[in-house]
Amino acid sequence: MAANSRTTRKTAAARPTRTPRELAPDVREQDDDVTAAEAQELEATGRHITVDLCGEPVRVVPAGAWPVSAQRKLREGDIDGFMAAVLHEDDYDLYVELDPVLDEFNQFVTDAQELSGEPQGKSRGPGGSSRRTRRR
Repeated sequence: MAANSRTTRKTAAARPTRTPRELAPDVREQDDDVTAAEAQELEATGRHITVDLCGEPVRVVPAGAWPVSAQRKLREGDIDGFMAAVLHEDDYDLYVELDPVLDEFNQFVTDAQELSGEPQGKSRGPGGSSRRTRRR
């Protein structure tokens, strides 16, 4: 059998992987007056935002910059893996120490998304027409 494009295996050069921490190297100190617009600007510059977790401030990558792998971990229920991917490396130990319950974790995710200006979840979709489509 002759080799063709379907039977030959191409070996691609391995791409070096980068962690979310490398993607967001600059750290912003806690600032309680960050608006959603400022949070989006911070996301564009690759910095962390500060969100409360169990009443303690922690630095997190803005929601729009969460890697797909971190979101996959969240969907699979790997909360520790998700937090390791999105929290600043210095704040992960605080997360482990705080040991939040599910309600506190959900509030943390909601707050991070709102501060990022990108709430996740179901969209309502287009509204129905106000005009009748059926003639009488």
